[in-house]
Amino acid sequence: MQMKKKLIVVMIVGILFMLSIVAGKKYLDKKSAEKEYQDGVELIQNYVTDYLVHNYEGIEKIEWQGVGIEWRNSKTKGPSLFGNYVNCDVRIFASKENYFTMRYSLHKGTDYDNDLKKYVLLDSMNPSNTDRAVNLGKENTTDMLNEKDRQIFVKIKKSIKGSPNAKVIYNLDTYELKY
Repeated sequence: MQMKKKLIVVMIVGILFMLSIVAGKKYLDKKSAEKEYQDGVELIQNYVTDYLVHNYEGIEKIEWQGVGIEWRNSKTKGPSLFGNYVNCDVRIFASKENYFTMRYSLHKGTDYDNDLKKYVLLDSMNPSNTDRAVNLGKENTTDMLNEKDRQIFVKIKKSIKGSPNAKVIYNLDTYELKY
């Protein structure tokens, strides 16, 4: 009887140990995917910030909002680098309170290079598309404002002067997208 109890205890400990290994692997896989996403989003943040600071005047602050992830996990395979939706929003401030938002998604701005084992910028990350995103962001925001508030965004315009004194806040913290 004593032997059966020991055997049961050993089996329970063994099962718990195996479950902790499986859970640990899933956790590490998810953290690895998050790191890959952060690296890809960092490319986007650096490109967009550099372009805006050097090519637009009137920007007081550029504030990145983190890395939003919609996990589309497989129950058997866990987190996937390629099955998830990943985006990053940036707020472009014309004054302390007034800003417009631009949204970038990882799969539209970068591509995962299997040979390099990292994300690389796509050709779509270019001045023309960035200018379009600025104009669209301003337009969408000013459509909801009165004439007086709309005028603050006129000062953000394409210029070789740029905005060298713009405050830049980078953020690569991950969060789960909620709809």
